[in-house]
Amino acid sequence: MGTGAAAKAGGAAPRRGGIRLFQFLTQNPLWEIFILLAIVTNAALLGIDAHFGERNPYHAYIEQADNWFLMLFTVELALEFLAQGPRRYFSNGWNWFDVIVVGVCYVAFSPAISALRTLRVVRVFRLISAVPQMRRVVEALFGAMPGIMATLAVLFVVFYIGAVMGTTLFRGAPGFNDLGEAALTLFQLSQFDGWGETIAMLEENGHPYAWVFVMIFTIIGAFAVLNLFVGVIVEAVQEAPKSVVSQIKTDIDQMEEDVEDIQEAQEDAAKTRARILEEISALRAEVAALRAEKDR
Repeated sequence: MGTGAAAKAGGAAPRRGGIRLFQFLTQNPLWEIFILLAIVTNAALLGIDAHFGERNPYHAYIEQADNWFLMLFTVELALEFLAQGPRRYFSNGWNWFDVIVVGVCYVAFSPAISALRTLRVVRVFRLISAVPQMRRVVEALFGAMPGIMATLAVLFVVFYIGAVMGTTLFRGAPGFNDLGEAALTLFQLSQFDGWGETIAMLEENGHPYAWVFVMIFTIIGAFAVLNLFVGVIVEAVQEAPKSVVSQIKTDIDQMEEDVEDIQEAQEDAAKTRARILEEISALRAEVAALRAEKDR
């Protein structure tokens, strides 16, 4: 075993995980359900507080509960760190995500800027890291970022060309006074919002053939390019099961490494036991020799 050679050369093999007691705790389904319920409850309380405002009679209790939830999530991060160990903990991007989210919530306690209080709701993002299915969707989206960025670039080109053409053709008409206003109008059209009213407004401003431009842009912008954008995302989500297979392979590799560690420990224990038996046998021989000399 390659690991065994390294262990013999440098002493004991390095531990790949953290403390087993905390591993048992954090990998327990009951603990995971408890944290998930805590996140949902915290989100519900923040929503109630935002809905009724600071004058509601339960505001002080909600504030106190929010502090307790933040402490709970901080303790959870500490337990996860102790369970996984530094190397494994910081090699997982979702652990970084949790640390950033909880850290932002601490910033929200700053009394200097009241608007920072709204950052407390960022804690709800932890639902993504707590639910495996949601993690897979987000991971799929990040994996599709090259395709998404390319599609956005195509969208930008289409809207820029349309805005230039619309401003040139219909300058002076409401919604087409400048490039930015035209781009906003075209974005509205791409959502099938008010395209009939836009055609009627342009015709009233002396552009009887405006419907040709509006219909062509709607077909290109909405049906073609936006559907392409949706298609990239759908394809990424469909590719998500492959990431599950990759994760399973990673887990299997980790299990194989743990098995190697156990085998090495067993080999070391067997060698130690053999040495002890040899020493005991030698001691017995010496004792027997001493007794024989004494009997003489």
